[in-house]
Amino acid sequence: MTIKATSMLSILAIWVGTIVGVAISPGAWPAIIFAALATGAVGVSAWRRLGISRLVAMAGTWGAVGWAMAAHEGNWWIAIFAFLTTGAVVYSTMRRDALLAGAGVAVAWLAVAAASHPHEGAAWMAIFAFLTAGAISNTGGNVRGLSAILWWTIAGAIVVAGGSGWAWVSVIAFILTSASLGFSDFNFPRGLEWDLFDRDDDSGTIS
Repeated sequence: MTIKATSMLSILAIWVGTIVGVAISPGAWPAIIFAALATGAVGVSAWRRLGISRLVAMAGTWGAVGWAMAAHEGNWWIAIFAFLTTGAVVYSTMRRDALLAGAGVAVAWLAVAAASHPHEGAAWMAIFAFLTAGAISNTGGNVRGLSAILWWTIAGAIVVAGGSGWAWVSVIAFILTSASLGFSDFNFPRGLEWDLFDRDDDSGTIS
């Protein structure tokens, strides 16, 4: 049994983000507890090849944690949701080569950091970044990741410009990402069948 490089690099990303944030804002030290828990989440399956997609997601998530903590030590609590994100991503069905899916998770978290840097009150967006990560990581392809990149970039920009009072747009970003709105294929019916009084001939249907 060998330890996979993507697992080790994911653990490195967790600690680089945490250590940088705590070094700049020592009061954020409780984040170390959740970094250790996240390390355990990765470490118990370090023999697995996590893939570049999960590595990108981990790097973006914990880089965002470090950024947010460096700005305001009171932001340490978002490490709780970073830990939950780590578990959601590591044990998800995300394909190893679904790079845009991993990037979608990273962008959602980086949007949180960008918004909470000037506006500490916007840090609660991390809750919906975690929910977004769960939605993205358990889909097969890159469509939902693309949607996250679009909607979370817009949400982050709105909050940076407008202040923490606009942090609620993260809820909208989560919903739109979950629906993959903007990148889904919509198949509309080609015609209208007047079946008001007829029923399908389906012997397997319970009447």
